[in-house]
Amino acid sequence: MKTPSEIFRNNPELLENNSVKELVSEYEEVCEALIDLQQVSEMSKEKYLKILVREIRESISMELKRDLEAERFGESERVNFKNAVENLQSYIADYCREHKIYL
Repeated sequence: MKTPSEIFRNNPELLENNSVKELVSEYEEVCEALIDLQQVSEMSKEKYLKILVREIRESISMELKRDLEAERFGESERVNFKNAVENLQSYIADYCREHKIYL
């Protein structure tokens, strides 16, 4: 974002005009609001990323436990890790798209 001084660099005398001063004041308020909004947006993304990482960790733990139990009880139906990873990849892509997180 440009500062008012940069915007009026070629005509600095315009900054003395009362209407321009009012406009500059409004511009600065809008800039501050935009910065606040960007910070809130980043905090929101951080929250969603924490949720995503927690869900991934829980999912991995569940699949490993399920495979360990299948091995222990001699079940022929073990976890298909390739399929699990593909599903996880798809889930991450959908989650990021839904929450507008671009990795």
